[in-house]
Amino acid sequence: MKSTIPLLTILILNLISFNISSQGIGCNSFCLTDVRMDTSVPKLMYVALFFSGDNNDFINYPWIAEVINDQGDTVGVGTWNFFGQFGNTSNDYPVMVEFDSIPENFSATMVFHYDTSVCLLSFPCTTGIENLEDQPSFSIYPNPFSSETVLHSEIPFHDLTIKVFNLLGKQVKQLNHLSGDKITLKREDLLPGVYFMQLLEKNKVIAIRRAIISG
Repeated sequence: MKSTIPLLTILILNLISFNISSQGIGCNSFCLTDVRMDTSVPKLMYVALFFSGDNNDFINYPWIAEVINDQGDTVGVGTWNFFGQFGNTSNDYPVMVEFDSIPENFSATMVFHYDTSVCLLSFPCTTGIENLEDQPSFSIYPNPFSSETVLHSEIPFHDLTIKVFNLLGKQVKQLNHLSGDKITLKREDLLPGVYFMQLLEKNKVIAIRRAIISG
């Protein structure tokens, strides 16, 4: 019995250090690098996710909940998994999809969960971004907002589409044919909470942004 105490102590200390290191990990730490179909199981797709960072970085319970195509339709659903992933590694995540083979020029947005966080990640990889301030070419103010906010860009948008998703990955709003360097986004019937905005030009995702609506 005595010999198990040091082992348990080491395991507990390791778990504590992993949880501490995961607190500073954001969506820009992840990149979807590949997709492939399972040759033995119909409609099972594996998504390769690279987690950048130090070897000691660790995330708990990572999984891909949904795959959303460019039309905003859910074409794949994943399952929760009881495991983790270390930094500077790649891991395959299983998703059941509606197709039998990867469509040509396949692109999608995937809802990725880990710890208590949710990210919208694009495939092909454009690293997920949590905050608009992470890139100097964009700004959003105010954020959080209660009635409306303004999206600013150093380079004017042309025929921009904005898709708004809730934390469950469900699309709750879509704005089309937006142009200019200042775009006003109204709350309208959206409930208070955290939302992700997917920005598309010419049917290509150019950015993913997080917005918070206050009560």
